[in-house]
Amino acid sequence: MEIEKDEIVIGVSKTKASLLTFIAIGLFLVSIWALTKFAILPSGFDKIFLLTGISLLIIVFGLSSFSGLKKLTDKKQGLIIRDSGIKINIGPNRGQFIEWNEIKDIKIHNQIRGSMFLLFFIKNPKDILTKSSGLKKFLLKMNNISHKTPVSITSTWLECNLLEIIEIIEDKIKKTVPNKI
Repeated sequence: MEIEKDEIVIGVSKTKASLLTFIAIGLFLVSIWALTKFAILPSGFDKIFLLTGISLLIIVFGLSSFSGLKKLTDKKQGLIIRDSGIKINIGPNRGQFIEWNEIKDIKIHNQIRGSMFLLFFIKNPKDILTKSSGLKKFLLKMNNISHKTPVSITSTWLECNLLEIIEIIEDKIKKTVPNKI
């Protein structure tokens, strides 16, 4: 985490990215190995079901491996927290800049046995949805349906944990928008 005069930069953790990418590549290779063993199965097995399942695993783990390798080589920082707002460079909100005065509320969503998410409830979520397109728009819509906001971050790929990020954000909001949070 770098702290400059008016901004705090939180980078993508190369250790976490390497570990997650290594796991994804391993599962991708196991899926390919399972596909090669598919041909020698006895005729009693439902081969169409197995072929479909293994193919889906290859696609998912292949895309995960590609995404992980891309994150390892990417020089962009994960989050940039400025006096004017927060720039998000991870997840489906990649490239979003949210000004502090747009934020109505911030909450933590903790899934059972899953990642913690920091949810930003903003004044006009439809504006973000109309600016996005393709797969990104679909992911933001799903996020909006499940969490009631399209803007969320997780610390899975970041150099620091979510509680540190919340502390920094709340401090910045208190300094720039006095009657918030």
